[in-house]
Amino acid sequence: MNDKYLPPDPPSYGFTSAPPGSSQNYPPQGYPQHGYPPQGYPPQTSYPQPGYPPQNYVPPPQNFGAPPPQNYGSPPPQNFGPPPPQNYGPPPTQPLPSSPIVVQPTGWYNRNQKNKPQSNAAGAAALIFLSGGMNIAWSIGFHNFYVQYLPVHTRVAWFIGAIIGGVFSCFLANKLPKKVVLCFCSLLVMIGGIVIASTRYNIKAIEASLYLDGIANGLAFAPTMALAGEVSVFYMRGAITASIEQMCYTLGFFIQIIYVSSWSTSYNYNSFNAEQMHGVLAGIYGLIGLVIAGILCIESPVITLANGEEQKALDLLRRLQRPYTITTETYAQLEEHKRYLAQNKDLSTSQSIVQALPAFVRLCYLRALNAMSFSTFVFYALIVSFTSSYYLSSLTWRFIAFGAARWLGTFISSFCMESAGRKGPTLFGLVVCGGLSFGIAKLIGDVYSIHYADGDTILALLCVFQLFAGIASTATSAYLSEAYPLGVKQHFIASTFIVEMLVFIIISSVKYSIQGHAIFFYFLGALYLIGFFLGIFCLPETRRTTLRESQDKFKGMISMGF
Repeated sequence: MNDKYLPPDPPSYGFTSAPPGSSQNYPPQGYPQHGYPPQGYPPQTSYPQPGYPPQNYVPPPQNFGAPPPQNYGSPPPQNFGPPPPQNYGPPPTQPLPSSPIVVQPTGWYNRNQKNKPQSNAAGAAALIFLSGGMNIAWSIGFHNFYVQYLPVHTRVAWFIGAIIGGVFSCFLANKLPKKVVLCFCSLLVMIGGIVIASTRYNIKAIEASLYLDGIANGLAFAPTMALAGEVSVFYMRGAITASIEQMCYTLGFFIQIIYVSSWSTSYNYNSFNAEQMHGVLAGIYGLIGLVIAGILCIESPVITLANGEEQKALDLLRRLQRPYTITTETYAQLEEHKRYLAQNKDLSTSQSIVQALPAFVRLCYLRALNAMSFSTFVFYALIVSFTSSYYLSSLTWRFIAFGAARWLGTFISSFCMESAGRKGPTLFGLVVCGGLSFGIAKLIGDVYSIHYADGDTILALLCVFQLFAGIASTATSAYLSEAYPLGVKQHFIASTFIVEMLVFIIISSVKYSIQGHAIFFYFLGALYLIGFFLGIFCLPETRRTTLRESQDKFKGMISMGF
């Protein structure tokens, strides 16, 4: 047969220098063909090929000296394809940066949706604090007419109960799971609501309900603030802590004012009264809080990690963000918690106390101003503003405007916490409240000196005062969750809360007079202005910082940054 009809030889594979016809003796290089094992890849059979290490082979450690002689058997055949991949085990772990690598979602809605489990973890406390805000309003004077002249013990019963709960929370710090504490406190709130809802015109039953609710709030306060700070990512901590604590207290305060001021008073003994409505709402809050605590409460990954349960802490971090998957961000947060624990582990108890004292002094000052801003004398100023009102029907909107102003200030600053920061809004609220307090004091003093009260002006100043008092106090929630060292955190949070309750008790126990009323607002204005000037030099800005970095900023008394 003529050779010109035969097909030409296939082109050689590999390098162009390969001699023609070499493909008849060797399998083609590059890509696997039928009948030949692929070259340049680990062999597919269970036996190692000559010149290749077996599968799962771990090479000896490398050094910078001369390479050790390798003896794998017969010399490997010449290979013109890619080198075989070698399995050296997992790559070495690279050290993480000092701050967690967190990709912040754009937009408030996306951030809230991603981190919703963090606010749900302490969501039961929001219902407890809602009931507490109602009882604070009741204790300072927003209650039905038939209990206007209450004994001092009844007026301060809730605050005494809150102190008792705060003392117990110091002894139970990190000894009980947060879920157990929140479930128990929700149960106390529900029982207290049932007690007051099932009785009529019974002061003893009201006192018992106040004590139960106060103990629940005091017992839940410190664990909740610690938990909210530890489960939150650093760019959501301020908003979550403020919305759970300050915003819920002021919302309960506002709700109490709404239904008390608008309730149609009836002299019929068997009619459903405002105090029973108070009990019904408290019972509902307690029941919902009990359900939320049992289903949605998530323990602190920091405390879990401190107990040596790293895998459980990692699972908790996974459940605290949506979607519920472990990502590099989850590992970064775990490493940051480890650094936070390591920083606090080096501190002895005495060192932790010494480091916490400067923050304790600053926060006690701010929380005392918070208590004074909606205390009994502020309620009396609201009553004085009604002296120019000739129609009782006009009182309802005055009450509602007063309560709405306080809640609105807290609401606005809660959602601006991570954009406007903590220090700036706090200082702005302090200086405005200081000036308004002097104005209110001057108008109230006119009642004593010239027996005339400009009620509309007093009401307007009180509403603006409440608006900026809410702005000035909101950041204290975030400060409480991040200021104190871990070893004494719950103890100092509870102690700060107890100081605030003592201020309520002192003011509620003082005998009222018009002259003393004006002096109170002069004194309050001076304290606000002193807080403003000292805050410039002493208050730190902890916006978008980790717990470890925030704790460092509270060391000492001087902090000039904004």
